[in-house]
Amino acid sequence: MGRWTVAVAAAAMLTGAAVPNFPSALPEGAVTETPEVAELRAKLAEQELALRETQVRLQEYQDEVAYQEALSLGVVEAVKASGLPVRQQRRVAVAIVREAQRNNVDPMLVIALIRCESSFNNYAVSHVGAMGLMQVMPATGKYLADKAGFRLGRSTNLFDAETNIELGTAYLADLINRFGSVDKALVAYNAGPGLAKKILAKRESRKKFMAGYPAKVVGEFRKLKAKQERELTLRTQAPSQGSQG
Repeated sequence: MGRWTVAVAAAAMLTGAAVPNFPSALPEGAVTETPEVAELRAKLAEQELALRETQVRLQEYQDEVAYQEALSLGVVEAVKASGLPVRQQRRVAVAIVREAQRNNVDPMLVIALIRCESSFNNYAVSHVGAMGLMQVMPATGKYLADKAGFRLGRSTNLFDAETNIELGTAYLADLINRFGSVDKALVAYNAGPGLAKKILAKRESRKKFMAGYPAKVVGEFRKLKAKQERELTLRTQAPSQGSQG
């Protein structure tokens, strides 16, 4: 029994359809399809279409949940300051929340890093070739994509905001785990893991480097968190103040 015969028989068992009788052998080059096989093929096509539609609806639902979370956390407001087109603002806000939650990273840290790396310019390219919102190096992006189970393809795909945020956030989370703190991870994010180990090993170089890029990102992060806390306090106080009036 050939692969197609086995596949059709297995599909028939899953769908409850009758398993068609296949000839034990066909002349080379002969193509036959019984009415039962044609009917089964149509049913499978319908099921595949229904599955794709369900996946689209699920993705829309998950994106809406992430967007509502982005609203409540102040991520939408922070992204709005980027000046990106409205439609792209939503995509970026959703991606930041989704990938931050997936990697157990504060979304405001992701925003702080994006502000310092690219100022929300999708097409930013550094003098060493880092690309996109989170300034991901092509080689690093390829490695991270392979690790995540998909193919990055051309390095220009790093200009896609959602792809860049997915890979950049995963990289940041990995560095935090490897280096043990946000400050040290930011040294590695900026200088590369190999050089970061040398920088962090020497007191003078560590002190000098920490005062630069890591301090800039952490400072931005603290400002974002302070604003987030103020807005959360205002939201929680508003109902009680309204009821007193």
